[in-house]
Amino acid sequence: MAVDQAQARFDERLRDVGAVERMRVHEQMYRLAFEMVWAQADRAGPMTELERARFLLRRLYPDLEGPRLESILARLGSEWAAGTWTGFRRPGTGVRAARRPSTR
Repeated sequence: MAVDQAQARFDERLRDVGAVERMRVHEQMYRLAFEMVWAQADRAGPMTELERARFLLRRLYPDLEGPRLESILARLGSEWAAGTWTGFRRPGTGVRAARRPSTR
């Protein structure tokens, strides 16, 4: 496998800045990744919470596929049906992606 030269230069710059700056960059990139994927989900249009979960997980974790992904989605589906999972929280808002209708 060929080495990605841009990634190698980025890695070298991170090593040079020290641990505190590396952590700051990591936190910033982590936050931006979630914001970008949520924006993609918004542009994709309406979907159920389970469809949104699949969409988000496939983009945030591209190696997550097959039986492992299906197992996670099956568990989320069971929790949705039981009312114990109401969707992923949007980053930075502390608010869940969608409000589940009340059964009262």
